[in-house]
Amino acid sequence: MAVITPNTTYPNGAALSVPNHNANVYATASGRGIMSEPNGGLQVVNLDAAFTIRDEHVMPEEAVVARMDGSTIPMDVYNNAFGIRDDDDPVYVPLAGLGERLYIPYAMTAVVWQWALHISVVRPWINDIQDQSGPELANMGIRVFIDGVEQPTYRRTFPATLSLTGTPGLNMGFKDYEHTSQLWYDFALLQNNVAAGFHELTVKLYLPRVTYGSEEVLFFTPMSSFTGTFDPPSTDTVECTMHTRISFGTRSVRCVMFK
Repeated sequence: MAVITPNTTYPNGAALSVPNHNANVYATASGRGIMSEPNGGLQVVNLDAAFTIRDEHVMPEEAVVARMDGSTIPMDVYNNAFGIRDDDDPVYVPLAGLGERLYIPYAMTAVVWQWALHISVVRPWINDIQDQSGPELANMGIRVFIDGVEQPTYRRTFPATLSLTGTPGLNMGFKDYEHTSQLWYDFALLQNNVAAGFHELTVKLYLPRVTYGSEEVLFFTPMSSFTGTFDPPSTDTVECTMHTRISFGTRSVRCVMFK
């Protein structure tokens, strides 16, 4: 807290300057207002050595501010809501329950962001056994943005949970490992000397359509492979388009700020 220097004095008989009088009480400039300067500017050196702080001296959120948001409602996101993969300019979209925008009333010494999410994914690993050109893994990942700036340390992709073997466009077989590949993430990030104003954290998803080479993956499979789906069972062949999915369970964002 700076030494308070008045904007104006009050000599007897002089006209009162209303703007200067108001600034003596509250001013945006440092070291001016008798009410504004102690508000967030009071330090240990400004106190008597015998001073004891009590509850009534500290108003709520004068030293620590906390905010939280989230959701426990399950949410499925399918890749057919996205376009074809574009490696040069991947489009990441915000996720509901994984974003928080808040106002910081004064400069903070430290701000701790925390975000957590539970996921289950259908992410195929595709291998063409005829052309032997090598397997491809469907793209899927999340990134974290703070005040619009991506934080590369917190990039995450997910395990392959579906094995597709055969020839795209022909008969393909698959094995599903989704039930053993669920994940729980809990992240934290510390920022120092954060300015007053609006700040936000957003978790975003990249989930383009499944491609092999440059085409969407189509395959043909007997109806009999869909156990219990068709009654009576059929040996007819159906054409299928491969999609991916990410399912979100409990998810939240928390922020704790220290003066």
